[in-house]
Amino acid sequence: MASDLKKHVIVIGAGVIGLQTALTLLRAGYDVSIVAEWWPGEAVGGYTSDWAGAHWRTHALTEEVELCAWDTDTYRAWELQVEEEKRQSRIGESGLGVYTSLHYWEAPAPEISNGASSLWWSSVVSDFKVIHPAELPSGVHYGVSFSTFAVNVPQYLKHLLASIGSVGGRTFQAKLPTACGIDKALDKAKEVAGGRHVHAYINASGIGAKELAGDLTVSPIRGQTVLVKGEAKYITTRLGKGKNDIRIIIPRPGSGCSIAGVTKEPGVWDTAVNDESVRKILEGCKKLAPELLREDTDFEVVSVNVGLRPTRKDGPRVETEILIGGKLVIHEYGHSGAGYDTPKSQGL
Repeated sequence: MASDLKKHVIVIGAGVIGLQTALTLLRAGYDVSIVAEWWPGEAVGGYTSDWAGAHWRTHALTEEVELCAWDTDTYRAWELQVEEEKRQSRIGESGLGVYTSLHYWEAPAPEISNGASSLWWSSVVSDFKVIHPAELPSGVHYGVSFSTFAVNVPQYLKHLLASIGSVGGRTFQAKLPTACGIDKALDKAKEVAGGRHVHAYINASGIGAKELAGDLTVSPIRGQTVLVKGEAKYITTRLGKGKNDIRIIIPRPGSGCSIAGVTKEPGVWDTAVNDESVRKILEGCKKLAPELLREDTDFEVVSVNVGLRPTRKDGPRVETEILIGGKLVIHEYGHSGAGYDTPKSQGL
């Protein structure tokens, strides 16, 4: 069989990082198996990708050159994908949509210490402009607008899975043992995937890397959002005066809904809904998308979502490791809330 001549790669994890990596490798000619405990649509807090906003908005600092490059690559890749879908009359097939993003700061911040020149990504995005002070909402210190992408998360993940299947990728659902270390866990993954020789393993296990890789620097940043009825006209972000004080509205293209958020709670593993957080999110987002409010001036709530962003003390781990015995492992985890901005194969 032709697949027997290809290098076999096993991807551990079926979040957006694992799925996009698998698809990238398949298109590059590798034979790919994905082994994961959780998959899109299973609605569990430990599977973060289902709960993402999501949209392109870089989290990288100017000095984080590699992260800036990843985010730039994703913006360019999504531009090409949207253009291709438009040419083939398949607009929105992948779940991507193009929107104007309104980005506001309520107070001076290092990110805008020198105005637009401090924003490294101002030259990456399309239609970037500084909003005139007279046009800023009340209480806003500085603002910019630019063209970017919003993601209909369920559709995007479904599209990735379908694309993987269409080019020969295989999927296996299994919980890997971690008590005896990563080497034994990878042996189990190989067994689950059929026992064939494995050229490399991609560790895209997200929050699971804490146990799988024994990485004690991995921890969650709990995030809570609210899915509301109606698609907002803009992506609107308002950064408050506190470190994690953020309000955001993100339309989900073609879904008839938008995401309102968001909380950032470092080190919190609890995935139960916090009703007070829901109240604060909805109240804080009213001014961001008044077109979505009902006659009683409230949003129509569709669902409340809680996920655990897989963060890491020293930032994303994207590196190669050779285990005792010769297994080649490429670690690709710890992207926190930037998983959709950096979903590509970064090692092979």
